[in-house]
Amino acid sequence: MIRRAGSPDAPTWPDVPLDVYKDEPGTWMQVSRRVLFESDQAEFQVRYFELAPGGYTSHEKHEHEHCVVVLRGSGKVLLDNAWHEIGPGDVVHVLPNQPHQFVNNSEGPFGIVCTVNRDRDRPILLGDPPAG
Repeated sequence: MIRRAGSPDAPTWPDVPLDVYKDEPGTWMQVSRRVLFESDQAEFQVRYFELAPGGYTSHEKHEHEHCVVVLRGSGKVLLDNAWHEIGPGDVVHVLPNQPHQFVNNSEGPFGIVCTVNRDRDRPILLGDPPAG
């Protein structure tokens, strides 16, 4: 299987359904997701999240770990209680039960590829993150 991104500057994967998360202040805002790869034979799933300017994922933790690669734009990630600026090519390893959140603090789209266990636990929402 090959999935074409459409454009390297603005990947859309036209053959992959777009899931727009319902905006819920205090959890996530302005986030969309595409599941790029999953298979009954694979133990993992690859997803692409795009955060619009000002968008953010939920401040959460969970038992499963995941690996995130920044594909486009820039933003920041909260790991435990420390904020880190991240950009294209940066890799973020989120450990099991590590509080985390991704934020787009730039003026353009912020796109990340996330590889995670196919079967995983539900996140525990942690409320407002520390200022950063």
